[in-house]
Amino acid sequence: MNRDRRPARRRGRSDNRPPQPPARRDSPPRPQRQSPAPDFEGRGQAGAINRSRPIYGDSARPARNGRPWRERNGRPADGRERGRNGGGGLSARDQRDEAGQLPPLPANPREAALRILQAVETRRAFSDRLLDGAHARGGPEPRDLALMHELVKGTLRWRGRLDWALDPRVHIGLAQVQPWARNVLRLGAYQILFLDRVPAHAAVDESVKLARQFGHPGTAGLVNSVLRRLADEKDTIQWPAGDDPESLAVWGSHPRWMVERWLARFGAEATRALMLANNRPARAGLRVNTVRGTREQLVARLAEEGAAGAPARLARELVWLESAHSPAALAAFKQGYCTVQDESETLVGTLVDALMHERILDLCAAPGGKCTHLAERMGDEGEVWALERTESRVPSLEATVERLGLHCIHVVEGDGRNYEFPMPFDRVLVDAPCSGLGVLGRRADARWRKGPEVLREMPPIQLELLAAGGRRARPGGVLVYSVCSFEPEETTHVVERFLRQSPQFVLEAAGGLLPDEAVGEDGFLRVLPHVHGCDGAFAARFRRT
Repeated sequence: MNRDRRPARRRGRSDNRPPQPPARRDSPPRPQRQSPAPDFEGRGQAGAINRSRPIYGDSARPARNGRPWRERNGRPADGRERGRNGGGGLSARDQRDEAGQLPPLPANPREAALRILQAVETRRAFSDRLLDGAHARGGPEPRDLALMHELVKGTLRWRGRLDWALDPRVHIGLAQVQPWARNVLRLGAYQILFLDRVPAHAAVDESVKLARQFGHPGTAGLVNSVLRRLADEKDTIQWPAGDDPESLAVWGSHPRWMVERWLARFGAEATRALMLANNRPARAGLRVNTVRGTREQLVARLAEEGAAGAPARLARELVWLESAHSPAALAAFKQGYCTVQDESETLVGTLVDALMHERILDLCAAPGGKCTHLAERMGDEGEVWALERTESRVPSLEATVERLGLHCIHVVEGDGRNYEFPMPFDRVLVDAPCSGLGVLGRRADARWRKGPEVLREMPPIQLELLAAGGRRARPGGVLVYSVCSFEPEETTHVVERFLRQSPQFVLEAAGGLLPDEAVGEDGFLRVLPHVHGCDGAFAARFRRT
């Protein structure tokens, strides 16, 4: 019996009433509608690659109208994107426009990179979102956009090494320099130490120009003297080579607390390999929309646009984009033939193993990569309920569904921990918010914004969401828990605690559903950046008895 196929819609937003299941009927499904192609470049799923989600918190204060206080004027409730000017340089007006976002970035790629780095350090802004927006808006020459991207990502990845090299050459210490000037120094040092194609004198001169533009002659003199000295001495710098945590933290440009964890668990050699993997430019994966074509057809479409794509090794629906194209600018993306997704994420959808005509729940759905994958694997026949807690993320989720032309997905705004559905589900996916330590290669700034406390804060939330997902699975139904992390606190420890408090669930091994290479000895999905060449991730599959 076919279930009603409805276009994606937002439910439960005005009065928070639970959605009613669609009436089932035997009439043939509606033909796929041909919607006009909206502009998806600046929103939606273009740059959404396995992001760790914002932390659920109990501190969000209610608004006067009684609704949870989320975002206003671009400022999240937790103040994550706020910050002071940092003592000079970029003014508040330079940093934000009236909508609370960065104003259009300047054509000068170095100045644009400086503005992004300043936003990351002083307001805890997300560099990938700012870069995605810059690529979507276009404007500057592609070569300048590429340089800006390289400067931002490279400076953030190697910030640990850069600071180690700069600090003894700044007479007052790098920490005492104003944030904007500190980022000017980092930009210049990255070009001197890591970009062979940029002459050292050009890196120094351009950095001095930025210092004059945003500072005063004294600051410009400081930048000039420090960077010239660094350029003269770069061939004599001896990076720490020991296997102790402090040396490895500088060598691999990661916070020491992360290095200490990995060193104890993986050993020195594997820790070095993991940090190197996190410091390589992350590849863009494109998952074919199997409702519209095959992976081979997607590769052919990309070739028609002058883009090179290569089939992924572990996920049969995925293509790695091997040319310097922004995914959002590709016609194949705009027309809904593919979705940006990492191979690790595609494997999670494969583990759910959605079947045609089933009713499925994605408990934490935005930005939409996994719920759309489930709908595609079902042939767009059935029901996929996509629940998203954060109001500001719902439009991008809806845009992704619309762009792909999928009709069986129903978008709902609500908190997965307590949102009530009147019907059970055949399969439930809990892609929980996490530390994101598996995606540090893709989110270059994340390593510097997180502390060890994140591994104490997240597991209770993850367990609560997993238990909520379990309550919604029917007897005999499947429950899948996934995180973009490989830390025990967020993976096996959560699974063990869930099984202790939920005896009606049993584990099912991932073997047979996934390639053996992606399955650990314990039967869980486990992928690591330095082993599998994709983002790090974990997933467990349960069956309700």
